[in-house]
Amino acid sequence: MKFAIFSDIHSNLEGLQAVMDEAERLEVDAFLCCGDIVGYNADPNACVELVRSKNVRCIQGNHERGLRELDEGLEPNMNPVAMQALLFTSETLSSDNRGWLLALPEELAVDDSFYLFHGSPGAPDEYIFDSFEAAYAFKSLVFDYAPPANMLCFIGHTHICAAYFFDQENHRVGEKNVSGGDRFALKPGAHFMFNAGSCGQYRGGIPGASMCVMDTDEMTLEFRFLQYDVAATQAKIVAAGLPDLLAQRLAVGQ
Repeated sequence: MKFAIFSDIHSNLEGLQAVMDEAERLEVDAFLCCGDIVGYNADPNACVELVRSKNVRCIQGNHERGLRELDEGLEPNMNPVAMQALLFTSETLSSDNRGWLLALPEELAVDDSFYLFHGSPGAPDEYIFDSFEAAYAFKSLVFDYAPPANMLCFIGHTHICAAYFFDQENHRVGEKNVSGGDRFALKPGAHFMFNAGSCGQYRGGIPGASMCVMDTDEMTLEFRFLQYDVAATQAKIVAAGLPDLLAQRLAVGQ
């Protein structure tokens, strides 16, 4: 079976469409999203509707939880720019799309084979930027979740692709920064954690969209980086009255 795994769409319809088109070109069997479908960009309804129409299995990210906090009269823990975008999202979303987002789970076991998390397995809003932080995440994955699904998980939240592995026998955590086309063999006996990056606001210095493709027959995982019409997304951000910074950062991948 072949899975397309992506994360942090953030209301970027052009980035999402590039990922969906590539996944369909590769004839994947299922689509998975590690959260943050909305936020930052100008197309929350269109992105939710595309995800729903393609039967993408999704979990919540911190921006979906931020919507719930707004409904509860709480103030989400976000910087001012992210907060302005969240308020735009809250005002723009249809009630049906909003209800669908708020009903998503915070984590997901896929076919009892692997997990989806937004941030760390131990805390959904915790960022994992390096092997030191990954070590704590693996501790939660290994001890708090049942095998065999706890051998592998996919995360997002940082908007930067990365690959981590944990050799339980030697108590060693490894890390690899990745680029497009990098392929990993999912060897038996090791725990793997892959960050799918972001198809809506990549922050690894590349003005594009990222995704993972996992083939469970070949037991491989490949990272793919895709171009999309960044200028069109930027124009929508400006027209929506969102902060200019959100448009500018897309062009530099930061």
